[in-house]
Formats: sequence, structure tokens, C-alpha cells
Amino acid sequence: MVFHRVIACVGLTIGSLSGEEDGWAYRPIKTPQLPAVKNTSWPSEDLDHFILSGIEKANYRPTKTAEKLTLVRRAYLDLHGLPPTTEQINAFLANVREDAWPRLIDELLKSSRYGERWGRHWLDVARYSDTNGMDEDIAHPSAWRYRDYVIESFNNDKPFDQFIIEQLAGDLLPAKDLAERRAKTVGLGFLSVGPKMLACDDPDKMRRDIIDEQMDTMGRTFLGMTIGCARCHDHKIDPISIKEYYGLAGIFMSTKTLTKYSVVAQFHEHDFSEEEHKKTWAEVNKLESKRKNQKTPKEKKEELGKQIAALKKDLPAPFKIMGVTEYPTQDVKVHLRGDFLTLGEEAPRGVPAAWTHGKKITMPQKQSGRLELARWIASAENPLTSRVIVNRLWRWHFGRGIVPTPDNFGGLGEKPTHPELLDHLAKKFAESGWSIKAMHRLLMNSATYRQSAQADLALLEYDPENKLFARWQRRRVESEVIRDSILMKSDRLDLTMGGSMLVSRSNAYVDRGKLKEHSLVPRRTVYLPVYRSSGYDGQKAFDSPDPAVPDGNRRTSAVASQALYLMNSKLVHDSSQNLAKALLTKTANLSKCQRTSWMIKHLLGRDATDEECLKGEQFVQDYGDEKEAWAAFARVLFSSNEFLYVE
Repeated sequence: MVFHRVIACVGLTIGSLSGEEDGWAYRPIKTPQLPAVKNTSWPSEDLDHFILSGIEKANYRPTKTAEKLTLVRRAYLDLHGLPPTTEQINAFLANVREDAWPRLIDELLKSSRYGERWGRHWLDVARYSDTNGMDEDIAHPSAWRYRDYVIESFNNDKPFDQFIIEQLAGDLLPAKDLAERRAKTVGLGFLSVGPKMLACDDPDKMRRDIIDEQMDTMGRTFLGMTIGCARCHDHKIDPISIKEYYGLAGIFMSTKTLTKYSVVAQFHEHDFSEEEHKKTWAEVNKLESKRKNQKTPKEKKEELGKQIAALKKDLPAPFKIMGVTEYPTQDVKVHLRGDFLTLGEEAPRGVPAAWTHGKKITMPQKQSGRLELARWIASAENPLTSRVIVNRLWRWHFGRGIVPTPDNFGGLGEKPTHPELLDHLAKKFAESGWSIKAMHRLLMNSATYRQSAQADLALLEYDPENKLFARWQRRRVESEVIRDSILMKSDRLDLTMGGSMLVSRSNAYVDRGKLKEHSLVPRRTVYLPVYRSSGYDGQKAFDSPDPAVPDGNRRTSAVASQALYLMNSKLVHDSSQNLAKALLTKTANLSKCQRTSWMIKHLLGRDATDEECLKGEQFVQDYGDEKEAWAAFARVLFSSNEFLYVE
């Protein structure tokens, strides 16, 4: 797990904070002045001034505002991950109020669909999975609680600073009752769900590898910083010394992730069942053990079975939460060249000085220091956290970050294209009370967001990567959106929220044969169990991320397997058949030309052209079997760029 980080460090020079460019992300956030612009009528939000200024300096103009039809589809796909219905489109087009657009945004943010969509973005970064993967693909039967916690947090607009603290140290926060302890502790799944070598024959090494993975994920996710290189030597790119690495490691060494480190290791789970339920389950487990004993007579086993059944009647399942807990505190000695068997000087628990601008974060004697670390990360004094999250939000809205490498603000990452804008947004974010929804409103109400993707050739040639943000960046929707949209448009999507589809005992091996079975369940894709060892065919084809590492910048490819999936998969065939049946029922008195128009309106959200109507009519006529023809026509539209891309 260290190898890739070591390779990344070779041959590079040590970073510094002395220069204007070096260590830009560590500098305190300033309140930049709005730049002057010539076209004063274009900006609708302060952020537009920063964008327009750059465009005008390049002697170009922003593209025109997109049409209302384009905008309503963009908003639904962006905030819900689902296309709008024909009724929703018509309602927005008919709304002539000046505030129709901001009212639409507010409406979409109130829906539970929002949390499912944006929770998925965060789960990418948190490398969420329902199984361990690696050498021992053990089930995480309670990991789903963390996934549901993330979705609920986004829906409730939980302040981002609180969201951070709960994921790093929720177990150390005060709670007035059991329900509050559950709510604050469930976020610890963030530290627990990472991949682990559970069959390592050296428990001490296993523990240190787990800590390395947790620190690396924490650094990339919240701070946009790589940490792992400092495990072996002073970080050659970013200002973290090996001693500071092990000072930070001491916090996590004072934290327990596993209850058993011997082969095969076992994950720690908090049991937050009611006390009487805990006692009953303890009795059930005791009787189960007796019944399984080979020396127990058959008659006694039958009697025990009846006792167990009686105890289990109306007994709720144990309320378990996958998460870390406290461990005896200890400071860690520096591992020379990363070797835990070759120790150097002791490194007192603490936070790297470059992160805090030299401010010392005092570590408690009787606790790990996770809470102090979490509170510093979530502090308004920390310039990294707010910069990183607003950049993530910008990237997920616009397809490209202000910092194009959202998981790396360090020496190997790219510099921001609009540094003053980044600070402006970070400042606004903190002032809003760390509200994610407030940032959505700010970004989406901007003239920058509402631009058309139709740009002139000169602009495209000058700025093919859209670094100026002088146009909307046309992009393909993610794999989850494709699947959910197909199910929704064929009236098959089950919108039931929460819960787990993974049927497995804790620390039991998962059955990868269940993947196909899971994929056919018409729930939103965010609720399908994530297997680290293998993925769903459709999701892999459309670039679903590797759940073993944080990924805030999904790649997009165009390969033959995508077209093959859209033509041949059971999901698409069943959906197209269902849609064809609905078409023939709802349009019984319409002509083939009118049915073509209905299908295009239903799937693409726009009226069909006369040429499309004629071609659709001819297609169905030539096909023969009308139901099969319309199913084939639906598959054509499912495969079209209009369906797969957001304009």
C-alpha cells in the first residue's frame, strides 16, 4: 500500500513555503477584491466577476445563456442525478416569473433525491465499500449505516465542519442519550471502511499499514494533501517531515480499528442496541454455541432451538455501527526508512507545523487526540479544508475544478486557474455556516453556471480544456445516473431509501455471485452493495471509481463496451420492453409518427423534429413486430449522446 507513494516521491525536490507559488494552499485565506469588468451587465453573482475578468483579459466573451429546456434538464441531473419528467419540464417552461430559476434550485435541494445524488459524490472520496476486498474479501454488514448517514447529512445540510468532526471523532463527542450517541458515532465508518490486508502474518505491520491508509485518506479527502511519502523519509514534495508523520500516526496508533489483529483479523463494531436487547442476544449466542456443539444430544439441540426461537421472536436485530474507538495512548517512534523494526527518536503526537502555520495543537494525555485533530481540520483558521471542499463542489458542478486535481493541492497537484475566486468561495462558505446547500445556490445562480455549451470555434481552439470557464462543459453523466435514468424512464425505479441489500454475517466472506442478482434489483444505484473485489458490469463499463482509494475526479472514457452494454444488457432490454408496452398503452390512438414524438419527448425532454418523426415511423414499419420495434427504438435513444450527456 506504500509502494505507489514511494514511487511518486523518487527524484523530486523538497517542497517549500517560501515562494509565492510553493505551498499556495497553506496560505491564509484572504478576502479578494472583485475584479473590474467591462461587461457589467453579465455577472449575476460576485463569482462571475472573477470568471469574466479572465475571459476579457483573453479578449473573448462568455457564451450566451442556455435555453430554459437545457437548464431544467441540467439542474435535475446535477442535483438529483435523474432527468426531469415531461411534467416537470413543462412546469418550468411555463413559469415566467423572474425568480423561476432560483425557486427551481430551492425545490430540488429540498428533495430526498438530492442527498442520494450528492452523497454518492462524497462516497467516492470516502472510498466507500460494503466489503474489504484485498486478500480477504470480508463483508462489512453494517457499513450501509455510514452510507445512509452521508445521504442524510447532505439532505439535512449538516454543517460541513460538524460533518468532518463526526467522521473522525464522533465517538468522543458528548451525547445526551443512546439515539444521539448512535447519530454521532455512525460517521466513524469513514475511518473503518478502507481496504485492509486482513491475513497479514505480522499483526504489528498490519496495524501500521491500516494507520497509513487512514491518514492518507484523511489527508486527501479533507485537506487535499498527500501524506504517505513521509512514512519513509521527509516528504520530497510537500512540507511534512518524517517525524511529523509519526507524530500524526501516534493519534491513530492510539485508536483501535480492529478487535482482532491475528489472522483473519476482525473489524471493530459499536453495539448500540438497547441494554435489554444486548442481554437477550448474549443469551441467544450462548444457546447457539451449545446447540452447535457436536457433543450436544439431538433432543437437547431441538429443545435449544425452541428456546432460541422464543427469544428471537420480535427481537430487533443488534444495532451495530462499524467504526473506530479509543486505545491506550502512545507516542510512536520514527520508523527509519519506513521499517517498524528499525526505530529512531520518539515523535510526540501532533499535527504537522505547515498545516497549522506553527500553531501547536495540544494533545490530551488520556485520549488519542482524534477530536483535537478533527476540530483543527474543521476550524475556520485552517485554509486547506474550505478551499478543498468548495473546489470539490465546483468540480462536481462544472466538470473541472478550479484546482484540476481536487485530491491533491500539493506540489504534484496543479495550480488553481482562478486563485482569487477559490479564496472568495472559501470565505463565502465559512460565512454561510459551512452550508453545502448555500454553496449550491451560489454556484447555480451564477451566470457562469447558466452558460450554453455552444461556443464559437475560436474560443474552443483557444481554450479546449475550458480553463476560462467561458462556456458550459458538456460532459457524460456518471454510471449511476445512466442506470437510474434508464430505470426511471421505463417506470421501473424503486425509490425506497436506505437499508442494506447485503445478506452476510460480520467477518463472513462475500459471495461475488450475488453481484448479478443485486444489479437486477431496481433500487437507485447508490444502494447497491459495493464489492471491492469486483464490480457491476454496467458500472465498470461507464467508469465507476475504484473503491479502494479516494476519488474526487472521476475519469470519463468512450469505449466499445459501453455501446455493447446499452445494446445487450438485461437492464436495458427489460427497461426498453417495459417502455414499449407503456407507449402502446398510453398512445393507443396516435399514429407511428406521433408515437415517435412521444418517445423522444419522454426520454430526451424535447419535441421531435419532422424528420425524426418520419424516420421513426419508417423504422417501426420496416422492423415488423411493433412492440419489438418500439423497444429497439428506445434502446437507440438510451444510447444517444442526448440521453447520456448533460448539456
